[in-house]
Amino acid sequence: MNDEQFLRLTTLYLEEAIDACDLDLLNRDLANSPDRVRQFNDLRLLAGLINEHGYAVESEGATDLETNSPAESANFNSPAGSSGANAESHFPSRRATAIALAVLATAATLLLVLNWPDTTRQRDETATAIATLAYTSHARWGSEERALGDGFGKGKLHLEVGLARLDFCNGATVTLQGPAEFEILSTDRTILSSGILTASIPESAVGFEVVTPAMDVVDLGTAFGVSVGADGETDVCVFEGEVEVSHSVSEDVPQLVREGNAVRSKPEADSIDSVDYSTERYEDAWPVTSGVLQATGLTKFVSPGPDFVPGRYEDSERILVFLERSQVLLKSDLKVNVTELGQYIRVRRQDKQPIAAGQVVRSYLLQFNPIGEFGRKEADGARVIGQITFDRPILGLIGGTKLLNASDEQLGHPLGDYGDTLRGIEPTRPDDLPDSGRDNVTLSRDRRTLSLDLSASSAVDQIRVIVSEQ
Repeated sequence: MNDEQFLRLTTLYLEEAIDACDLDLLNRDLANSPDRVRQFNDLRLLAGLINEHGYAVESEGATDLETNSPAESANFNSPAGSSGANAESHFPSRRATAIALAVLATAATLLLVLNWPDTTRQRDETATAIATLAYTSHARWGSEERALGDGFGKGKLHLEVGLARLDFCNGATVTLQGPAEFEILSTDRTILSSGILTASIPESAVGFEVVTPAMDVVDLGTAFGVSVGADGETDVCVFEGEVEVSHSVSEDVPQLVREGNAVRSKPEADSIDSVDYSTERYEDAWPVTSGVLQATGLTKFVSPGPDFVPGRYEDSERILVFLERSQVLLKSDLKVNVTELGQYIRVRRQDKQPIAAGQVVRSYLLQFNPIGEFGRKEADGARVIGQITFDRPILGLIGGTKLLNASDEQLGHPLGDYGDTLRGIEPTRPDDLPDSGRDNVTLSRDRRTLSLDLSASSAVDQIRVIVSEQ
């Protein structure tokens, strides 16, 4: 969320004019940024002071702002207490007047510095915000420039080229691949007139609908892709879960499409036909939807589907990235090998910091599994280097066989074939030389990027990445 949107939502909150959708957006921003919490509390205090001293002439019994904090769990400080305007006089004291003038001067300066827009316009624009622009890559829009954090209400979007991810306030995530014509009708109903779309729909947004010239697609808790050609021909490919499809102009009973299946139809067609499951056209947009913003070097995000899971997929040239599970609530502390920034160094200690229970996480598996088998003496025969960036902070890494096995049930892919072979990585030791042949994994300072240098050995190189969903 950019500064302008934050200020708009905070203004609506302080005016008690914020709706549930915008309140949720504000809560998320506050939960992820201590700086935002400080800014929010400063503005609440400022509003309380103005309310307390700035209107003393007009009211004997003016009260302070008594709205609840958007996220009480963050322990925000309450604003100043009740105003206590002098009941014996309709006029403020010199001290109150001086304070009011000072506060108002500060407020005016703040408004000038932050370029706070008119609150009437704020109410019109943000009260209807349905989705937020969360990520773009080489995006060019048809009508106007868009910035990260911009809110979208009802209306049409024309993405000429590139990728753009929209995070809906109900939890749905949609990535558009241009050229695409897309329209938002409501929090759970959209239109894709042309282009490519991938979507990930959590339980909070089940029933999310994508209308195309040929079909209506209704989510039943899933991840899927939709492609609409220039003639309106529509393909639907279900990555996970299931969807219902029906003709856009028909009252026929909806057809169920389960994961690993795909269908196709044309406008005015008499049927919706099954076609071969293929994710090729979605390979640019789907990683962004699933939280992988960039994979460079010899790193490849594996196409989704029941046939593309860890343990069944071999590649001698690339590090493969699998999305395993989303929205997992940790009911107990999770033991991991790494939580610290910097290079993953093998050290002999048993008291590694766990990821605390109560957090909601997402898991990925990074794997280097060359075709065939390698003996230890052949380790120099296969080596890959890559980098991967996630949309949320990395909480921890699991790279040891024991902890990988222990976390498979909770965090592993539901269809993964992990077997009982040696797996994990052999991290660098403190006294290793630069070309020791061991695996090198480095967690960036912002906790979102992993740099990897892996060498094949008798074990399958695997590392589980646990990313925050909050």
